[in-house]
Amino acid sequence: MVTAMLYADLNCPFSYALTARLEVLGLMHRCDWHGVQHDPSLPVPSRLGDRRVMRALEDDVDAVRRAAPDVAITAPPVKPNTRRAIAAIAAVHRQHALRAAAFRRALGAALWVRGEDIADGGVINAVASWSGVPGWVDLDGPAGHRLADEWDMDWVTRRLGGVPRLVRPDGRVLWGLGSADEITEFFNAPLRPSGEFRRE
Repeated sequence: MVTAMLYADLNCPFSYALTARLEVLGLMHRCDWHGVQHDPSLPVPSRLGDRRVMRALEDDVDAVRRAAPDVAITAPPVKPNTRRAIAAIAAVHRQHALRAAAFRRALGAALWVRGEDIADGGVINAVASWSGVPGWVDLDGPAGHRLADEWDMDWVTRRLGGVPRLVRPDGRVLWGLGSADEITEFFNAPLRPSGEFRRE
């Protein structure tokens, strides 16, 4: 069975839509989700009123709606820095892996459905609580930040250049929000001999 690394950023609408599409196709369990920051320069705390950033985000959301009309998505009032949220997911992955996927989905919905600022520690803690993450998990501790750094370094080293990216063990890459047919073929095609590499 072919599995894949999924490199995604929580504040990327294409990443959100691809993850939703993978869930609908029943393929998310064949992905190893790695959160990465494709725009680490975003301010903390989040800043309202940056029209250039928000106009680009709204354009991206419109593109997602056209490409994936089945995905419920709304442009949030801010584009948050995702460092803390990704580290929190990594912390849950390390300390209570059974809740990591639910927590990740809940953070995505908090941003893209309810418009909440997932750079805010209070929002992260509230989402963790109602998605079933035990209170003893250290959401902002060093273990989560170290794993988030590993995910980021892996993504940078592979020179993938953006998100979302699906990467198979044989090096085949699916860039961006693929169609259902493209995604299914990506997972179902046989593995190529080691050393072959192709970007879709």
